[in-house]
Amino acid sequence: MNEKMLTKEELAVRLNISAYDVDKLRKTKNMPCVKIGRSYRFNIYEVEKFIKDLSIKKD
Repeated sequence: MNEKMLTKEELAVRLNISAYDVDKLRKTKNMPCVKIGRSYRFNIYEVEKFIKDLSIKKD
């Protein structure tokens, strides 16, 4: 497992949302992330699964 970990800014661009919204999802919906020092990193595969699971719960 040597996947690239994304910053919140990179993830925001990839998901077409703001960095603020990434933080909000991380804090309120428990978006999967890893804390490294004072910043967070996101595995895109885990985030995509998280979003898919969220959309299934809403249906």
